[in-house]
Amino acid sequence: MELKIYGDTVSRVGVRQITPQIYWISHCLGECAVEVNGGFAADFAKLNPILDPEASDIIYNSFLFMDEKTLLVDTLSPGQHDTVLEALSDILGDRKLDYCWISHTELPHAGNIAAIQRAHPGLEIMTVANHDHYEVHGLADATLLNYGDVIDLGEHKIEIIKPLFVDHALTQWFYEHNTGFLCPVDWALNVHRADQCFRFMDEMEEVGYSVEQFMHEVSTTSRVVFPWIRWADPDATGEAVDKFFEQYDVKIFAPSHTNVIRKDLDKYTAALSQAMRMAIVGNFDLVF
Repeated sequence: MELKIYGDTVSRVGVRQITPQIYWISHCLGECAVEVNGGFAADFAKLNPILDPEASDIIYNSFLFMDEKTLLVDTLSPGQHDTVLEALSDILGDRKLDYCWISHTELPHAGNIAAIQRAHPGLEIMTVANHDHYEVHGLADATLLNYGDVIDLGEHKIEIIKPLFVDHALTQWFYEHNTGFLCPVDWALNVHRADQCFRFMDEMEEVGYSVEQFMHEVSTTSRVVFPWIRWADPDATGEAVDKFFEQYDVKIFAPSHTNVIRKDLDKYTAALSQAMRMAIVGNFDLVF
């Protein structure tokens, strides 16, 4: 499936296939990112001047698994309300959406759950156990999952795993054993230019991106997303990243706010380990 785009500006959503059964549904602003995000790139450059000064956009991702059962990973935000529903309708066709998994209760991840539930009666919503105030987030009747729980879709066996880096007090990561698909939610956030929207990471390299740039972006954005890491041990953290990728055979790296990495995983996982070491010893002056 070639890239298909729905809507524009704040509502803009693009759809691409990662595998024949996994769809990447994503939002980014494109040409209007500079106007909407203001001094976004300049702010990050205060922390790390090696970053691309023209990068002013962050991608927001959701993923749809089409198997014997269908499952949506997160929902994007209310700004993409209509376009998400349209994209789901096009992909699903005459099939129903069986499951929706919510990684944590934040608008870019759970903001469309009520609308999707209305459009798909009988939908089973799954989210993080041991929380509170589920009804505030439209998750009052959700199935609550713990680390180690497995969702069987047919060919795809999805395990809920413990995150290395927690965005909220309660966050889960998502690993599919047969494809090696990993969604580490808010970890490894990268930024991009308008001409890099909806591109896989290997395609970004075709327009000037690099593993080194990714490493510096993850280092910088991690200090903002996970400000608590300033108290972490850089070597222990880097070793934990290395051990994680030894434990899990990751072949598709698909965070919530990163262009999907589907090729040359080894060079990117090495960059992630180094990026987290750099993040911990770096400049924390800009945390917002």
